[in-house]
Amino acid sequence: MARGNTRVAHPAVSQQIEQMLKARNIDFDFEPNVQIAEIRHADGNQVRLTEHQAPKEQVAKYATAMKHGASFPAIVVNDRLEKIDGNTRLEARIKNGDDTIAAYICHAMTPLEARSLSVELNQSNGLAMTDEEIRRFIDGAVLEGQQPEVRTLSRMTGVRETKISRWIAETQFLTRARAEDIEERHINALPPSTRAALQVARLAAVFRALTILAAEARMPAALVKKIVAETNGADSEADALAIVENERASRADEIRAVASGFSPRDNRRSKGSAQHIGGLARFEVDDLLDVSPDKQFETFQRVKLIRDRLDQVVTRAEREWDLTPPAESADEAQAAPASTDEDTVGAEPVAVN
Repeated sequence: MARGNTRVAHPAVSQQIEQMLKARNIDFDFEPNVQIAEIRHADGNQVRLTEHQAPKEQVAKYATAMKHGASFPAIVVNDRLEKIDGNTRLEARIKNGDDTIAAYICHAMTPLEARSLSVELNQSNGLAMTDEEIRRFIDGAVLEGQQPEVRTLSRMTGVRETKISRWIAETQFLTRARAEDIEERHINALPPSTRAALQVARLAAVFRALTILAAEARMPAALVKKIVAETNGADSEADALAIVENERASRADEIRAVASGFSPRDNRRSKGSAQHIGGLARFEVDDLLDVSPDKQFETFQRVKLIRDRLDQVVTRAEREWDLTPPAESADEAQAAPASTDEDTVGAEPVAVN
């Protein structure tokens, strides 16, 4: 249980930071005058890339504001005085020649707990973390054997649950593939979406066989996902492996093409239709009705034929296709939340970097 904070009223006290610490059941003390010379940097406690820690322009801005009496929230360190959050504030105090800084000292925290807290503090009111930084934090947790809670991570970081789930699956795939001694050339041939799809395979033998096949035939993620679902639903390992072997036999031409340095030939009967459908989709209803009188009967017959065929296509596609939206498309549709690194002077201090 987080012990009570025996602080006195101080402008660097932040109710927001304290609420985060209490919610995580972290024991902490508020110290108004920690010696800056005693504060240390330790790898593993922070999530920011080095180039994003204490940018010079922001340090200068904070230093000027501090000189004019602006209040900033306390930084956060562990009980070894290793930094967890507050690089920019600390560097601004150093720039101004100060010897001390207010800090929340957190007790008995692991490096992973420190990184997790750092993520939330940065995303709440600091300089927003990049996807690369968030991904590194999540990857590190997975590689340490943790089971990430996707919904909580999404709330902390502002990243969509689907995107975080894909990151986790990709990292788990890499760990699993290397444990199965799958060659790096096969691993490197697979895009992230295909890796995530393969990770769902339940049986080790199926995972290995299908990973190698997907790499050698350059199979798309949607198809891999479908085959994984079929193998997971098979009655036995032998039946599941037979599904993979049948798929390998049907893709002999693609495998030969890739081995020879060429892309697999696209022999699907729908080849070329996408550009025509895309071209048709550019027109609004009024555009399609704007036809000269002498062409209206012929155009009507063609439009009706297209309508009938497309109705059949839609009906069968709903039954036969995997219509799960690609993770990449879902991610692109999400607008990144606005974030600033500004401080409000004279108001409740907020967590800034």
